[in-house]
Amino acid sequence: MRILFVEDEEAIRGFVRINLRRGGMEVTEAEDGESALVLARTASPPFDVALLDVMLPKMSGFEVCEQLRQQFPRMGIIMLTAKSQEEDKIRGLELGADDYVQKPFSPGELVARLHALRRRMLPLEDAGAGAAGQGPSAAASGSGGAAAGVNADGSAAAGAGTASSESGSGAAAGTRAAGASAGASAPGSTASESGGTDAGASAGVSAAAGAGTAAGDSPPPLGAFPAPSAAAPSSASAALSEQPAAQARRSSELRSGSFRLSSAERKLWKEGVEIVLTPTEWTLVKLLMEREGEGLSRDDILNSVWGRHYVGDLKIVDVNIRRIRQKIEINPSEPHHIETLWGFGYRWKRGEEQ
Repeated sequence: MRILFVEDEEAIRGFVRINLRRGGMEVTEAEDGESALVLARTASPPFDVALLDVMLPKMSGFEVCEQLRQQFPRMGIIMLTAKSQEEDKIRGLELGADDYVQKPFSPGELVARLHALRRRMLPLEDAGAGAAGQGPSAAASGSGGAAAGVNADGSAAAGAGTASSESGSGAAAGTRAAGASAGASAPGSTASESGGTDAGASAGVSAAAGAGTAAGDSPPPLGAFPAPSAAAPSSASAALSEQPAAQARRSSELRSGSFRLSSAERKLWKEGVEIVLTPTEWTLVKLLMEREGEGLSRDDILNSVWGRHYVGDLKIVDVNIRRIRQKIEINPSEPHHIETLWGFGYRWKRGEEQ
């Protein structure tokens, strides 16, 4: 997983960098918003996830989030904030963030949130492959046992980011966050982009280092599988092998009224026109379409999309529903596809009701 980490405090950058690398992630750092946008625009392949501190020099994390979301619709975005006010959290989500982590946070919490977001970004079969048997404790171990965490005032906890932390001898701090998922890296968004300047802005770039310790971070060693047969398959056997693949593609599609959703491509179309969704929006739409006509509570949606170990506000569900309606409804204030069940949750209307 390729991470763009934007934070102006060097001590915090070092602390987070150590723990993410121990989780098998590549980390590129920027100390201000303008530098982050330059790095994002020139990165090849694109970044999978952006970690954005809210309080940044030159540009706020909110401004960076808004521009990244416009330029990279499928990039994962997590906001890091010391602010506890509800309006700040909602503002970040409305601008396109997938999640937020409030300071103080532990290494395990941050790694777990990243893995949970990554699971929402991967194709269905890949997302489930590495998730079995992992929970919060597995995610915490992926932090590699580095120091305590980040304090509420934004400073790194004592000892964070030091050589002794890098050695991995300390115990990992407890996590209070989302359930973990696969740690495997995969290509990120391919959306084109523009905007954000100041190529001369300061930004530290760090290459990937070391595989993580969490389950699923390392690929199998060479020779772990038998070599394929050298004989070329016959045309008949090739045709037979293609049939299950075609059936799998068809079975991964959902249809409802004018909508078609593909799990294999992680895309949604309305009347044949693609609706570009963020990773979290796509997962939420898929959940609603799978249970077409059924009312789902906010708690059910939160557990299914963000994970049952997620610690956060139910408002994150409402904000994402509002963002989805703006993309799929003719008049978002009078929705015809996603119905609000007041005091309970939401329902995707059956095709004939739309």
